[in-house]
Amino acid sequence: MRWFLAGLMFAGLVALAIFTATVRAENVIRRHALEQRYIAVCDRQVERERLEAWLLDRESSERLARAIWREVEAEALRRRENMQ
Repeated sequence: MRWFLAGLMFAGLVALAIFTATVRAENVIRRHALEQRYIAVCDRQVERERLEAWLLDRESSERLARAIWREVEAEALRRRENMQ
């Protein structure tokens, strides 16, 4: 009877070890997938920041160009009026 209980206990411990290894392997797989998603999100944030800076720079340049053009047109209008 003791040997039977010892065998059952051993089989239970082996099953527990296999189950633990399976859970750990699943955790490694899920952790890897989560890390890949995290890296993708970080890349998207960097790209978004880069595009925001580019848009701001472009908009600033266009706004500056429009302001300068308005000044040039106003100066040309003043010169025409002074000539008449």
